[in-house]
Amino acid sequence: MSVGEWLDATFTMYRRNFALIASISAVVQIPYALLTLLLFEVTGVAAFVRSPFTSISGQTLTPAQAQTLLNSLSGVLAVSLGLLIVSLLIVLPLGEAATTRAVSDRYLDNRSSLGAAYGATWKRLPSLIAYILIIVGASLVLIIALVIVVTLFAAAGAAVVGAVVGLVAAAVLAFAVAVRTVIAVPAIVLERVSGWGGLKRSWNLVSGRFWPTFGRWILLGIISGIMSGVVTTILDVPASSLDPNNAFIYDQVASTVASVFIGPITYIGVTLLYYDARIRKEGFDIEMLARSL
Repeated sequence: MSVGEWLDATFTMYRRNFALIASISAVVQIPYALLTLLLFEVTGVAAFVRSPFTSISGQTLTPAQAQTLLNSLSGVLAVSLGLLIVSLLIVLPLGEAATTRAVSDRYLDNRSSLGAAYGATWKRLPSLIAYILIIVGASLVLIIALVIVVTLFAAAGAAVVGAVVGLVAAAVLAFAVAVRTVIAVPAIVLERVSGWGGLKRSWNLVSGRFWPTFGRWILLGIISGIMSGVVTTILDVPASSLDPNNAFIYDQVASTVASVFIGPITYIGVTLLYYDARIRKEGFDIEMLARSL
């Protein structure tokens, strides 16, 4: 597929299966948004987010005020970290995998449903979690390497140079790995391979197609980002202006709406990239792919 054909297929798939794709996303995104609001309200984090320095008065920070601020910041960090873990290990992999399954079925002209998509996804969740943990582990190694590089340059009196060199090298490496592994999730879900197997499968399929894949991935991110920005702005800004005290709630609602209706577009595009790679690299046609999965 050319870029135009791929984009057209992505949005055609989204339009024709809108109810199914949106419902798949809503199943995980809405409970996650409600959990976020509940935890933030129960723990008092929401009040801190609305007015971070309400408990601090005067020009001098007293020990009691400093401790209150530290406790509030610790609460924000703890709750945010917990929600991040839930998002990384449950919400994102389930939503992406179920969408991938549904899009694959419809692409191959098979029947699909909300139950069937999630039924197949639950079986792949351990492999998806393993894939995510590998990515997180690799990211931590990259951060540690960056710190070491900056430290070595700093010891030589060139901390700024070290930071620039390290950041550029880390960014290039991270982007290169991200592109080569962009279709790992479809491989894990559709070919039923392990987390590591999905990464290797994606690496091999993208081999020789790095720049076209990079361009399409970036283009998809730009389009999705613009659409999400427009949706959140339309929903969030007017409401926040009318009722600033509940701006945090409006932010969550707008973010959830964007995640439900815009987020799946990326998953659709990546799934079609997977099929395009298999057709190009392995010479499969649609009927052969349908029989192989």
